[in-house]
Amino acid sequence: MSPLQISHPVKATILQLYCKGGRRPFASKMHEFSGDLTVVRLEGRFGTVPALHLSCFSPQRLFEPRIVDMVAGELEIHGLEKTPEGSWVAQAWRLRLSG
Repeated sequence: MSPLQISHPVKATILQLYCKGGRRPFASKMHEFSGDLTVVRLEGRFGTVPALHLSCFSPQRLFEPRIVDMVAGELEIHGLEKTPEGSWVAQAWRLRLSG
């Protein structure tokens, strides 16, 4: 089933702060992605799950997002990410919204 979109797309840039559940000592431009950010709900075994979806050349999703910090026009959001191997790990994004 396709995700249910519950917001209009907003231009955004994210910087991934974690790698496989552990904090990156140095997050650089290699870990930065830009695209259209939407809030979606995905059907799961136990109901629907909220997620942030960034449409870009390598789509990114952050499940169960929580805002933990807000500084100088940026949000730090923590949540879960599903790895290509199928396991769930902690992930954090530093998010900048564009006009």
